[in-house]
Amino acid sequence: MKQQIKSFLKDYLAELVLGNAAIFAGAGLSVPAGYVDWRALLRPLSKELELDIDLESDLIAVAQFHVNSRAQNRHKLHEALLDALSRDAEPTENHQLLSQLPITTYWTTNYDKLIETTLHANGKVVDMKSSVPQLATTRPNRDVTVFKMHGDIDRPHEAVVTKDDYERYSREREPFITALAGDLVKKTFLFLGFSFSDPNLEHVLSQVRLNFTTTQRQHYAIFRSRKKLDDESAEYFAHHLARQNHVIEDLKRFNVRVLLVDEFSEITDILRELVSQYRRRTVFMSTSASTSIRGGNQPL
Repeated sequence: MKQQIKSFLKDYLAELVLGNAAIFAGAGLSVPAGYVDWRALLRPLSKELELDIDLESDLIAVAQFHVNSRAQNRHKLHEALLDALSRDAEPTENHQLLSQLPITTYWTTNYDKLIETTLHANGKVVDMKSSVPQLATTRPNRDVTVFKMHGDIDRPHEAVVTKDDYERYSREREPFITALAGDLVKKTFLFLGFSFSDPNLEHVLSQVRLNFTTTQRQHYAIFRSRKKLDDESAEYFAHHLARQNHVIEDLKRFNVRVLLVDEFSEITDILRELVSQYRRRTVFMSTSASTSIRGGNQPL
């Protein structure tokens, strides 16, 4: 195991024990369960626009173009979301492993229900927040809070999808920005399946950086090292490899340390090891406490 992974396990385990660990989940956490990514979801809509989705880098703009082409009617976009995300999908092993850890705060830009479904299945009381009014209430006896900052598939008409949605976000969903900024200050995040291209998160990270210049909390993200695809040119591969390196370097401004893996399966290995180490540490602490109590009760 790479030294940087060993260091992460040690540090993040300490945050888990203290109750300071949080997860930020992007689309990459859900895709292995069978859900499509944004590019695949928008592919049929891009054809209507006579655009090649594989040549597009700004997918939010493509969603906006489609709404524009229909005189601001979002019905077909909502249908695409429902078709892609309403069907049942089985949580992945990564979801299962995360649910076994004492993480009380999840943030996600995903609309699907895989996170909360897995937590429910593991006996945890989940307080789900996907709209501003829900932020003002607290579910009794909750174990976990899941913040779905871009909405939930049950309410596709409120999903944050287009440029219009992002531009209005700071006005219509400002409490989510405030809550996320607070958690980024108080908790250590692990970003999984997230590309850091979301403008809302970038805005929040920037605000935290400006207010806590030298005292930002350490966060982590896991990326797969960029590999050359079978059908891409050497120049194209070199460009995207260089870009990944620049993104990794830039994230240091926000105190986000990137862990590189060669294959996505290594993320599962990391989470397995995290669960294993947490269990061993919990058993050790429990045993030590029990021994101490028994020792203290023995007569002199």
